[in-house]
Amino acid sequence: MKILYWFRNNLRLQDNLSLNRALEDANEVSFIYIFDEKFKQQVQWGFRRVAEHRQSFLFQGLRELKRNLKEYGHQLNIYHGNTSAEIKNLYTKNNFDIIYTEEIHATEEKLEVAELKKSRIPIKTFWDSSLFYISQLPFEINQIPNSFSSFRKVIEADSIQPERPFALSKKIKSIKSLELDSKEISEIALKDYSKSSFPIDKKEFFGGEMSAKNYTLEYFKTDLASHYKQTRNELSGIDFSTKFSPWLSLGFISARTIFDFLRNYELSKIQNESTYWIFFELLWRDYFRFIFMKYDDQFFYKYGLKGRQANIHINHDDHKFKKWMMGKTNNNFINAAMIELRQSGFLSNRMRQVVASFLVYDLDCDWRAGSAWFESQLIDYDVYSNQGNWAYIAGLGTDPRGGRSFNVLKQQQNYDPNGSYIKRWLG
Repeated sequence: MKILYWFRNNLRLQDNLSLNRALEDANEVSFIYIFDEKFKQQVQWGFRRVAEHRQSFLFQGLRELKRNLKEYGHQLNIYHGNTSAEIKNLYTKNNFDIIYTEEIHATEEKLEVAELKKSRIPIKTFWDSSLFYISQLPFEINQIPNSFSSFRKVIEADSIQPERPFALSKKIKSIKSLELDSKEISEIALKDYSKSSFPIDKKEFFGGEMSAKNYTLEYFKTDLASHYKQTRNELSGIDFSTKFSPWLSLGFISARTIFDFLRNYELSKIQNESTYWIFFELLWRDYFRFIFMKYDDQFFYKYGLKGRQANIHINHDDHKFKKWMMGKTNNNFINAAMIELRQSGFLSNRMRQVVASFLVYDLDCDWRAGSAWFESQLIDYDVYSNQGNWAYIAGLGTDPRGGRSFNVLKQQQNYDPNGSYIKRWLG
C-alpha cells in the first residue's frame, strides 16, 4: 500500500501510534508536514495567529525531525499553504492509496479531515496525544464527569495505569521512501532569551524529540521531582516547574514517555506527594482532551459550556485589552507577566491564571481574546489546555465554583513579596 503520512502535533518518531501503523501497513511511504497559511494571518483581535516564539520552537523541531528521518533514508516534505488543498494535490498527483495521520479533536483540525473525506480521499486517524488511551477509560466519552476531581477519583479508584511507550517500527529501515518536491524550513533569527524560564536559544531547550528526551532524562536524574509541589508556583527560573509542556504541546515527546520516566524515578528514588503531583498535572492534561471530545466546539463559543442561559454578560473593551496585551495596565505585577510572555513566549502557570483572571474580572474583557493572545504567543500552546483553562477561569468551563477570580494584590504578596519578578521584567 502506498501511504502518505501526515505529521500534525506528533512530531516524533518514538511512541507514535499513527506513524507505526503507517509503517506496518505501507509498502511505500512519504512523510509531510504542512504549516497552514492561516497561522500567518491576523485574528479578529488584531494580531498574528502564530507569533515568532512558537514558530521558532516549531521550526527547530521540524529541522530535527527532518534529520532523524534522513538517518533512515526518508525525507520530511514541508509545505506552506492551505492544509486540505495541499494534501489533495499531493494525494492526486502522486497516486497515493490512503493517508495516515494523528487524530486531533478540535474544530479546525476536524474540519481538515472532514474536507479530505468529502473529496473522497481515504484517511485513517489515530488518537495518540493523551496519557491514557480512550479504550482505557472506565466510562464512555459522553459520560465523562463534568469536574476534574470526579474524573480523577474514578481513574485512581480503578487503578488504571498508562500503557508503556513503544519503540519505532523497525520497518522504517527497509520501507521504500517516495520523495516529493517541498520547501526548506525557513531560518528564524533567535532573540536573546536569557531572562526566560524556557530559553529556546539554548540547545537543551530547542524544539525537537532529542532535546525533549535529553531534558526529561536529566530532570529525573536530579531531585527536582521530589520537590515539585513546593516549587511549582514560583514565577521565574528554569527549575521551578517541570518544563515538559512545550515539548508535549507539539508532540516532541509523549505523555506516556514522561510518565515512564516518572514511574522509574518513583521506583528507584522516591515516591511522594510531589511526584504524585506531576502525574496529577498529566491527568489534568488528559481531562481537557477528553472533555473536549464530549463538548466538541462549545469550548470556542462565547458562553462556553454554560450557553446563553449562563447568568453572565460578556463585555469587551479593545482599548483595555490592548493595554493588557502590551503590559501597559495600571498594575505592574500584571505588566511584568505580559511583558515576559511577549518577550519570551513563556509564562509560569501561576501567572497565566492571574493575568487571565485580571483580563476577565478586572478589565471586563472577552476571555476569548485572551485565549487567542496566548495561542499566538505561548511556545507550549495546546488547544485543549488553552481553551479549557481560559473557560475554567471565566466560569464557562468545568469549574464547579463558577470561575476563578484572583486577588492580584494578594497574589503579588504571596509570590513576589520583594518585587524581584517585577524588577526582572520591568527593570
